[in-house]
Amino acid sequence: MPDPAVLPVSFTFIGLLAIVLSPLTGWVGVRRGQTRTLRGDGGDPELFRRIRIHGNLLETAPVFALTLAAAESAGLGQGWLWAAVAVFVFGRVLHYRLYDSGKRGVAMVVTLLPGSLMGLWLLAVIWA
Repeated sequence: MPDPAVLPVSFTFIGLLAIVLSPLTGWVGVRRGQTRTLRGDGGDPELFRRIRIHGNLLETAPVFALTLAAAESAGLGQGWLWAAVAVFVFGRVLHYRLYDSGKRGVAMVVTLLPGSLMGLWLLAVIWA
C-alpha cells in the first residue's frame, strides 16, 4: 500500500474531493426527487444547473488530481502545491457562484490555470 505521507498534498486533496462529492451528488438527487426526474434534467433549469455544476467538477478534478500527484512526486514544493489546490478550489466555488452569469468563463480559467501551470512545470522538469 502506498504511504500517504509520500504525497500528503495530493492525498489530502483526493480525500477531501471524495468527501465533497457525496453531498454534491445528493444535492442533484434531491432535485431529481423534487422533480420526479429519473434521467436527464426533464427540462428543469435548476436540475440542469445542479447536474452541470456537479459534472463540471467531475470533468476537471480527476486530471487536476493526477497532475497534482505527478507534480508532488516530481518535487514541486508544498507551498506551490497548496497554492494550486487553493486556486483550483477557488475556481470551483467561483464557478458555482457565477454559473448563471456571463462571467462563468472566468471561473473556468481560474479552475484550469493551476493544473495547466503544473503541467508546464512537469514538462520543463522532464524535458528541459
